[in-house]
Amino acid sequence: MNSSALFAPQALGQLLGEFNWHKPKAKRLFVVWCLMIPVSLFSWLFLIGIPATVLAIHFARRSWQRWRSPQPVVLLYEHGLIDQRKSESVIVFYTNVETLLVAIIRLGGITGCLCTLQTKDGRKLQFDEHLAQIKDLSYILQEQMVREQLPNAIATYRQGLPVDFKHLAVTPDGLVMGKKHLSWYEFDSATVIQSRTRKYIHTFIEIKQKGQQQFWARLDQKTFPNMALFFALLDRIQNLEKRDDTFSQF
Repeated sequence: MNSSALFAPQALGQLLGEFNWHKPKAKRLFVVWCLMIPVSLFSWLFLIGIPATVLAIHFARRSWQRWRSPQPVVLLYEHGLIDQRKSESVIVFYTNVETLLVAIIRLGGITGCLCTLQTKDGRKLQFDEHLAQIKDLSYILQEQMVREQLPNAIATYRQGLPVDFKHLAVTPDGLVMGKKHLSWYEFDSATVIQSRTRKYIHTFIEIKQKGQQQFWARLDQKTFPNMALFFALLDRIQNLEKRDDTFSQF
């Protein structure tokens, strides 16, 4: 990951999306923090008043800047992205991304999305509901990461090596999770399941075995890295299996 004022965006390829701050949310937060300032000033009678006032002014100022920001702060390109949310721009090439975590979350009855990029050099970027059109940003990121990572994942699979997804590994013999093994012959399906309540939303990847009602494995989406890559790789493997079955009939 690097940043440079002289960097040419053309090196990142075609521009796919521009994302600014979520202006209505920033406006609401600005109003809330402004209303908090008189309260915190009154609390100067107590010890907590000074830090409370400083924090209220800080967050009100930050919300105002986001509300009035005229330029997009995150730009997604074909081969990478530019993050301009802070004073110094951050440039990330997708080749330097190790994992992409996507979590569907619900806070205060509002459903949102949290995207976390972890790079090979140990850096982390997070994009959440404070950005406008966060779901679109999530879709584009996942599509571009699949485009970047799938060829290498297929090559690793064809070499007979496991493709690792933290708690789960995809191997030429099937799926491996700890001491559990599910062969491709026994594999039935992998689907995304959501469990919703009034306050929370939980998203899981459920893997099923043929002839079994109970799932073979259930993995939390929040901690499942490169989920889009996992499903793209599964789709490619299943197509290869179907093609091999077709050829074996002749």
